Amino acid sequence: MSISSVSAVTNTSTSATDMSALSGNYQMFLQLLVTQMQNQSPLNPMDSSQFTQQLVQYSSVEQQIKANQSLTDLKTMFAIQSALSFVGYVGKSVTVDSSTTQLKDGTATWNFNGSAASDPAKIEIYGADGKLIYSTTQKLAAGDGKFEWNGETDTGGTAPAGDYTIAISGKDASGKAVTYKSETTGLVDAVDFSGSTPMLSIGGQLISAYLVKAVKTAA
Repeated sequence: MSISSVSAVTNTSTSATDMSALSGNYQMFLQLLVTQMQNQSPLNPMDSSQFTQQLVQYSSVEQQIKANQSLTDLKTMFAIQSALSFVGYVGKSVTVDSSTTQLKDGTATWNFNGSAASDPAKIEIYGADGKLIYSTTQKLAAGDGKFEWNGETDTGGTAPAGDYTIAISGKDASGKAVTYKSETTGLVDAVDFSGSTPMLSIGGQLISAYLVKAVKTAA
């Protein structure tokens, strides 16, 4: 996807169309006004304040259209600047909250760290709307772990591409709840702009760029 979005081009085209329509209506208004003035009765001339107010209204609409175009240009410029700032993450070591990642090309991957082993641990996947999509149980060891999901849902279907959040819970051998941290640190090798949210590629895992907690120069 190009950094300047299609919506900006669409808005520009819409503004140009609006200006063209307004110009046509303005010319027609002037023609009607001149015709009316030429044919008005000398004994009962038209009120000049009426067409003056209409001229002011036309001018106000024209200024509003120009203001909207300026806002569109600023939005496009901001999008470009934001994209360039995200590109600056490539080659840097970042710490991110990886509880939410993207299902793309049929795979979503989460990295996590457990304070102790759990047998079994409950793993749940939630959609962007907060609804439970998939759940399973697995034996998880203490320390770093990884979970890969192929998009299968509890109803036997396949979830569409998008953002999904993982929740892991479990207990250790003594029955105490295990703490799972989904925060991860890794090297950014690419930035994906194909979706509505810029995604950082960290060891094959796609994570929203807005979840970055810390950035440092890679060793």
